Amino acid sequence: MPVSGAYTDEAKRLKGEIKKKFKTQVALCQAIGAKDSSYINAYVTGKNRIGNILREKLEAVGIDVNYILYGKKGAPELPPPPPDQTLTVMLTQCTEKIQQLQTATIDINKELFELNKLVDTIKKRVGQ
Repeated sequence: MPVSGAYTDEAKRLKGEIKKKFKTQVALCQAIGAKDSSYINAYVTGKNRIGNILREKLEAVGIDVNYILYGKKGAPELPPPPPDQTLTVMLTQCTEKIQQLQTATIDINKELFELNKLVDTIKKRVGQ
């Protein structure tokens, strides 16, 4: 089918992704649960743009819809959030508390090991 609609670039990218991942439009339609390949004809010819329902179906089978729609691979890049001093302080406090708890746990395990050794010694002496 020739690509001639209003969304020709998207249609070409969709066709390429279908060919790369599924080989045929029929195989893609089977994977997304469509009756036959006519379900995507309007999209691969450029007449229609991918909407939310088809987008979810395509993403569920591993098609990068952002690439098809916008020509960019992967998820869109978002700028990093500005540092929040309050959160940084809280994170540091949490990390320190975790380290304290880990150290206390190690100490308790050592004491339990020593206590178990004493109990074993007592059992041996009582059993004699």
